[in-house]
Parts: sequence; C-alpha cells; structure tokens
Amino acid sequence: MKTKTFMTGNWEDLIISTFEVDSKILEKYLPNGTELDLYQGKALISMVAFTFSKVKFFGVKVPFHQLFGEINYRFYVKSIIEGTRGVVFIKEYAPKPIIAVIANGVYNEPFFYKNIGREKETIGEKLSMQYSFPNGKVTVVSQKETRGLKENTLEHFIVDRYTAFVKSRNTKTYQYQINHKPWRLYKSSNIKIDKNSLSLLPSEFKNGKLIASYFVDGSEISVEKGILQQEKNNNFVLT
Repeated sequence: MKTKTFMTGNWEDLIISTFEVDSKILEKYLPNGTELDLYQGKALISMVAFTFSKVKFFGVKVPFHQLFGEINYRFYVKSIIEGTRGVVFIKEYAPKPIIAVIANGVYNEPFFYKNIGREKETIGEKLSMQYSFPNGKVTVVSQKETRGLKENTLEHFIVDRYTAFVKSRNTKTYQYQINHKPWRLYKSSNIKIDKNSLSLLPSEFKNGKLIASYFVDGSEISVEKGILQQEKNNNFVLT
C-alpha cells in the first residue's frame, strides 16, 4: 500500500470511555472492506477526549492550532483483506473550524466544530485533567506513574490501535496508518464521565452501556494515508 505522511502532531492525555451498543446500530457506518471487531462477542464504541498539539499538515505548522482539546467517537473494526485491526470514527469534534474544514473537505472524515474545553493541573504527585463539551464533561485525577498495557485484555483491545478506516462517498475506503510508540495507562486513575457523554452522537446511541474508562499518556504521532478499494469483481485491494 502506497502511503504518504500528511499530518503530524501530539495526541496526549487521552481519556477513553467505552460503551457496549447493539451491533446492528454500527453496520451502516462500516466502510467497504471492513467488518466489526467484537470483544467477547460485544460491539463497542468509545468516546475519546484528548489534547492535540504541535499540529502540522505536510510539514507546515498550522498557526493558532498548537494546543487544543478534541473529542471523537469511534468503534472497532478489522479489514477483511488481511485482518488489520483498527477503528472507524462516527463523529469527531474540535474547537478549531479549519481542522473540521480540512478533515471533511479533503479527507472525508466526519469532523465538526464544537467548543471543546480542556483544563490540566498538577497537584503534588497527582495529575488532574478535564475536557468539557456541550451538555457534559469528563474528568480524571490520577497518579503521574504509568504502566504498560496488559495483553489479551479489554484495555489492550481498546488502546492498541494503529489504523483508522474512513468511509468514502463511493466504493473507496481510506485507510490511515497512525504511527506512534506504544501508549501506556496512568496508574490509579479516578475517572468521572458525565451521563450526557453520548449526547453528541445520534439518538440511537443514547442507551450505550458504560463498561470501562482509561487514562492514557499518548505521544507524538504521524498519520499516513492509503486506499482500500473495491474492484469490479467485488474483491478489495490496498493501493
């Protein structure tokens, strides 16, 4: 698959809250060439609140877009070609209109402008983080220490993802490779998530059942783009 790095930056201080939903709700969001990646038979979505900083597109720094909060909602899929496991974004929100314009117009991502607030504070050995959005917020107080992900667990299934699939307006599916070092979890995190945390999604998601939340350190990232394309014989190829 031919790829080209189009974006770099830092994704840090991620609060990832995961919900169980009816798998039928997600089927219409599946890009061509992918299928649901279930965890112990359960279909999951996550709300990811995080800090985006040092943003560059094609190596060019974006003025006034160097530190802000962002929220996205994603679910878990895998490629039917080689089994690559990744995510699909249902909705993404940032307080920077130009990010939404570029993501929607150029990369066909479901990106929208919303007022996303962020507050970070260090108190002794504790780290406090809050992200706010219309009708809700998510907060965490944690130790500064981190640990690695535990293999074959829910936390590993949720956090250890390096590919995003984006449904195009035709039969093409864009496949983004997200390069970064393995992320780690903060220890002893006390996470509180507002009951309206799914209010930025269509109403069909309102009954999602919260099953876990994690506070993740994050890192520098780079994003490359390829295409998972459907051929006339209905096979899928990476280009």
